Amino acid sequence: MSRHVKFGVRMHQHGYDFKELKRVWTQADRLGYHSATLYDLLNAPALECWTALSALAALTERIRLTPLVLGNTYRPPALLAKMSATLDVISAGRLELGIGAGGGTGDHLASGLPFPSTAERVRMLEEAVELIKKSWTEPKATFQGKYYSLEQSVNEPKPVQKPHPPVLIGGHGERHLLRSVAGHADICNIGFEMSLEEHRSKMEIVQRHCDDLGRDLSEIEITHNTRVVIAESEQEFEALTAQGAANTNVSLADYKKSLSGAIAGTPEQCVEQLSRYVDDGIHYFFVLFPDPIPNESLDLFASEVMPHFT
Repeated sequence: MSRHVKFGVRMHQHGYDFKELKRVWTQADRLGYHSATLYDLLNAPALECWTALSALAALTERIRLTPLVLGNTYRPPALLAKMSATLDVISAGRLELGIGAGGGTGDHLASGLPFPSTAERVRMLEEAVELIKKSWTEPKATFQGKYYSLEQSVNEPKPVQKPHPPVLIGGHGERHLLRSVAGHADICNIGFEMSLEEHRSKMEIVQRHCDDLGRDLSEIEITHNTRVVIAESEQEFEALTAQGAANTNVSLADYKKSLSGAIAGTPEQCVEQLSRYVDDGIHYFFVLFPDPIPNESLDLFASEVMPHFT
């Protein structure tokens, strides 16, 4: 296969200390994964996303740094523009700025932050992305919106990536969030373990928003989120699923049923399952391995699956 397909290691850092994060990220970097992610919640028992990404940037060489996704309401966009430009410089141009409208009601309330309606939060997100791009690209940026503003703002040094780091917008709301994807995203992340039919349905909505805004849908890179449970043989896969069922305190039958939308099985089976999405035009996958992420799974996927798509 001659298709260029990218794989990012999706991580939920809950339960990981920094030593373990470093283990996974440096291994993924060495193995040739395209990116790795952390989530952004203030009220979770986990290391804060942006601080951890900054430290991991200094410990890795090639892997791209992808918050999946930052809550726009957590940081003023002018501050985030400066922080993200700095991280792009520190990492020599490896940032993918994942951002969303901020969907966690409880997280906002527990952190003392206001939680406007979905429609308002999406409008805030759209303004924020526009402001950030201006700050990244203009010598002195001026922006006047309903929620945010800049006045002759200087953001130096500029990001390494030109014209700017890619902006990934995450979320799945069809009426509001997907409109912001159509208007502002370079990359979209709009669901978890969706079928091809679900992907097509969502992208039809994005297409309609693009038509309304006069934008070409082909400018937006589509991603797919999926768990990966991989083993060298059928026998080892059976043992792995039994372990997964025990770890999650469900029956083996229920655990296997839960994997119906995942990439699961031997390397050959995983290649076959991924190929269906690749053939449908999806070339960027965020893969979520069982926690704590086993070295063996990272190695096996990188050595036996990824070469089929490079």
